[in-house]
Amino acid sequence: MAEDSERGFVHALREDHAVLFSKQWPAWVGGLLLALINILLFAYEKPWSAADGVRSWGNWVFNSLGITDITIIPPYLYSTSLLNFGVIAGAFAAALLIRDFRIQGAPAFEIFKAVIGGSLMGIGAVMAFGCNIGGFFSASSALSAAGLAMMLGLLIGTYIGLRLLILEVNYLDFTPSTSASQATGKKSTGWKQNQPIFGLLVLIGVVSLAFVYDAYDYPVRGGFLAFGLLIGIVMQRTRFCFVRAFREPFMTGDTEMTKAVILAVIVCTIGFTILKWTDLRDPIEMVSLGFWFGSLVGGIIFGIGMSLSGGCATGCLWRAGEGQVKLWVAIVAFTFSTSLFRNWLDESGWLMKLGEETFLPDIMGWKLAVAAVIGVMLLWYLVIVWNEVKRKLVVGW
Repeated sequence: MAEDSERGFVHALREDHAVLFSKQWPAWVGGLLLALINILLFAYEKPWSAADGVRSWGNWVFNSLGITDITIIPPYLYSTSLLNFGVIAGAFAAALLIRDFRIQGAPAFEIFKAVIGGSLMGIGAVMAFGCNIGGFFSASSALSAAGLAMMLGLLIGTYIGLRLLILEVNYLDFTPSTSASQATGKKSTGWKQNQPIFGLLVLIGVVSLAFVYDAYDYPVRGGFLAFGLLIGIVMQRTRFCFVRAFREPFMTGDTEMTKAVILAVIVCTIGFTILKWTDLRDPIEMVSLGFWFGSLVGGIIFGIGMSLSGGCATGCLWRAGEGQVKLWVAIVAFTFSTSLFRNWLDESGWLMKLGEETFLPDIMGWKLAVAAVIGVMLLWYLVIVWNEVKRKLVVGW
């Protein structure tokens, strides 16, 4: 009886594991969960962003090498940096839990595109005062006009990036060989079977580390690490991707990921507005200084970069956690370019000339501002659904 009971318990655990990790979660679930996590992050301390955390890595490296002398918070204490580390760890754990972690190589030309794309994303994020997360997703939800300007820039940049990829396919013969496109190295059957155990250990390790931060009087830092862990798991399980959201309507007409992003922005806007309107949080939090030039042009540059890289800021992070070498390279390029370009803009005085802080409720009031952001998202929805049927905006290959 005891043995049968133990077998039943193990079987129940395996069934629960299968429910969570045997199949990919729907994109709309990812959009909803990421919106709710972002609202909780804002209530906790500040909204979700990624680029400033990546820039802190570059600042730390250049300071350590004596190239720069920037006043910084060490990456292991900088909240957004820890959030990014959590995203990587969460995706790594999720990939292990579904027995799908492997080092995935890339041909030389893809690595070259990762360097160029990552560098452009770094430059674009500096100009827009944030990447697709801080500059678009969180900024739009925070009723910042710069967020909507960056959205337009991302659409234009993604279209240009797609055109460049079409030129590559049509005029350049860089088709990877079979061996180059395969994952590097073959893992044993035993390693693959035991991956969920290591995934569980990663989760336990990161959560334990969050408690270590708390024990050393850095509870907020530990909280950001835990939030990042959740974000990484959700993004890996839903394959949530801002590049797909902006690119697929032009490339295939598919709208699944775009609808998920639209849902995320609408839900997040409502949550952010409640926090701001009730004075639970500073109304001008996440209202970027980049409207309109910096956000628009930065969005265009970032959109081209993420198209070439195959991942946005967070997309690179969670895919790096899965073992994709191309995205590792893109992160390194992003890290160095965003640090150097931000430092140059700051020293030259151009940083404060990229735009101005524009909070929509100051122009049209709270109700119209919320309606404006939601209206833009609904307009985007109508356009992509129309294009899904008519395929008028789909670029021919």
